Amino acid sequence: MNRKPKMLPYTKKQFDAQFPTDAACLDWLCTYLYPDGIYCKNCEQVTKHHRVKSRPSYSCDHCGNHVHPTADTIFHKSPTPLTTWFYAIYLMASTRCGISAKQIQRETGVTYKTAWRMFKQIRTMLDDDKDPLGGKRGKPVEIDETYVGGKRRNRHGVRGVRGRDNDAKAPVVGVVERKGRVRAYTTQDVKRDTIVPDVHAAD
Repeated sequence: MNRKPKMLPYTKKQFDAQFPTDAACLDWLCTYLYPDGIYCKNCEQVTKHHRVKSRPSYSCDHCGNHVHPTADTIFHKSPTPLTTWFYAIYLMASTRCGISAKQIQRETGVTYKTAWRMFKQIRTMLDDDKDPLGGKRGKPVEIDETYVGGKRRNRHGVRGVRGRDNDAKAPVVGVVERKGRVRAYTTQDVKRDTIVPDVHAAD
């Protein structure tokens, strides 16, 4: 039986040692985005780059073209230090029950407005619901519907009849990726013509 590898703990002490400065964060981001080296558009090949100390960029050793790893990321044009961004990501990713923007404000010392903006952008980055269920490997996806609502009073022992007893309940459709993610949403009814388009839209 194949077992998932055990997740090793990643402590605050380890985080501080790995990301002590903005330069360390930028180096990590560059390595993450360009694992095979930086491709220079001017040289039309992967070339050696060196980090520019005066700005968050890397310059090609051959032609001097600059590459900005923070471009098109949540860090782009943000005046907030990368160390603060990385620590906020660490907090949100390592806390099981989740944290609030107010806690990010307390932990990082930024204003609430900045903490809220960071919170929203990091949550979007960590959210995998934007990927279609089934993924690239084509995992089986199962669909079912049910009715959700309050308890029926004075109907003890009486089983609900679809279309009659469920009039006061909200129809809910669940889409489940086998051994994976789950999505649920309310719908107008559970007719095929209604559910199928909604499932494709939610996927």
